[in-house]
Amino acid sequence: MKELLKTYGLRFILISLLAVGIQSNAQSLTGTRGLIKAPTARMYESGTLAIGMGYVPAKFFKRTYNHYYGLEQLQGYRTGNAGLNTFISVNLTSFMEVMFRYSHELNMEVSPETTYFPDRMFTARFKLFEEKQNRPSIVLGLQDISALADVTCEGCSNFTATYLVGNKLFNYKEFSFDVSMGYAADLLDLPAKDMKGFFGGVQVKYNEFEKVQLLIDYDKQLPLDGSAAAN
Repeated sequence: MKELLKTYGLRFILISLLAVGIQSNAQSLTGTRGLIKAPTARMYESGTLAIGMGYVPAKFFKRTYNHYYGLEQLQGYRTGNAGLNTFISVNLTSFMEVMFRYSHELNMEVSPETTYFPDRMFTARFKLFEEKQNRPSIVLGLQDISALADVTCEGCSNFTATYLVGNKLFNYKEFSFDVSMGYAADLLDLPAKDMKGFFGGVQVKYNEFEKVQLLIDYDKQLPLDGSAAAN
């Protein structure tokens, strides 16, 4: 865990938020509201714009395009190159968030010889239920769904995930714990590639320092922890 924190949790080089009338909170590397990688059921207010980028170290970044070494297909493999995700996310309403992300494998040249072109991904999220005293907030996420609309091919969709995620806030003395839990699965003929199965985590705040957050994040690929500061 210490190695993950050193390598991953502290090496995102930038997440900058441009927000209208609200305090900034956690924004995941996927580009939507979330923890480190895992999305949550939290959303910003209507009219919020978030722009940023996240550095993904080589030991975690996966190749995003079809390439063959002999008969072996290398899409989805870790290659030894790091990655850089750049994104723009907009809350069109208080219950709908859309995001476009551009994922680039560093040290790769875009050319016919390499057959490489950075991955482009569109995501839409819809809040189904607001949080109440006796129930969590629930969000439906459709990540990298362009293949379903025949805008691109299934093989060109590298980070597909269809998920339901819920969040519930708990307070204990001077601390608040925003707990999330979700499940990602295949949708029709579109397999889940970025996340599959259970995922979740918690955002911890100490009330005296509300702008500093501890993030703990888990999916079946790997658990992550890190910290974030908000303006």
